[in-house]
Amino acid sequence: MKKIIFAIFVIFVFLAAAAFADAAVIKVKVTTANVRQQPDATSAVISRAALGTLFEVIKKTGNWFEIAVTDATGKTVTGFINADVVEEIGAPGAPAQPQRTAAAPAYAAPRAAAKAGGFFFGLGPVLSNQSYDSNTDSGMSAMGITKSMRFGFQIGAGYEYPLGGNLAVMPGLLFSTAGNVLNGEGGKATVALSGLIIPMDVKYGFNGLFVAGGPYFGLILSAKTVTSEGGSTDIMDDLNKFHFGLSLGAGYEMNLSGMNFLIKLAYQLGLSKLNKSMGSDDTGSMKHNAITILAAIKI
Repeated sequence: MKKIIFAIFVIFVFLAAAAFADAAVIKVKVTTANVRQQPDATSAVISRAALGTLFEVIKKTGNWFEIAVTDATGKTVTGFINADVVEEIGAPGAPAQPQRTAAAPAYAAPRAAAKAGGFFFGLGPVLSNQSYDSNTDSGMSAMGITKSMRFGFQIGAGYEYPLGGNLAVMPGLLFSTAGNVLNGEGGKATVALSGLIIPMDVKYGFNGLFVAGGPYFGLILSAKTVTSEGGSTDIMDDLNKFHFGLSLGAGYEMNLSGMNFLIKLAYQLGLSKLNKSMGSDDTGSMKHNAITILAAIKI
């Protein structure tokens, strides 16, 4: 009888220890960790976890931990995170906060990973400078006219839609300034444009970093030249309201105190002519170019 009781006790201890091990707590030790649909490095990414995020382990499958996360639709689902990007810090009875170090901010536990996708709202500076055809550039140089960048801003919103893996599409709608500054012996004139920019970026992300690019479409809402003496001339009738080009950029995403942020540096290369006519033979061209920085919050 004693042997049976002892055997039952041993089995109970073994099962309790196994359950305790399965319910271990893990902490993300890289900047951004992918949470995948299946325990496979090629499986679709359903969420992302920031440095310091804690999870209770449901079970371990090979080199993968099964955890509960929130997907792009806001539903709680199970996913898998690779053991190489986390560290085991104990069971649920362990301290609920990760240790404070210079490298890892503290997060409440357990918490869901940062969402993959969602809306973003942002603003930032714009350095714009129109490009001209070679004949127009030569003519301006002969008259002692040089061009320089115009400093402005952009503000707007967009949506990131995950495609699976590390890919996503990021359409947006931004109000942005454009134009440039023409400097001559008699003073300077600012070509002041403003309007809407609609980027249609495809994004590839990895460990918080990302690259993005795609076409953009623009709509000019206001256009005028402003001289250093204060004179202003409306030039909307001289320009095409619609224009398009390519946008290429890179950036970084981070999670700070539960808030998701991104910053993106991009270059907009105009492909269509802004002007309706230019030069005696109507072969001149003026195209949009700009360097932009967007700082945004994702929700």
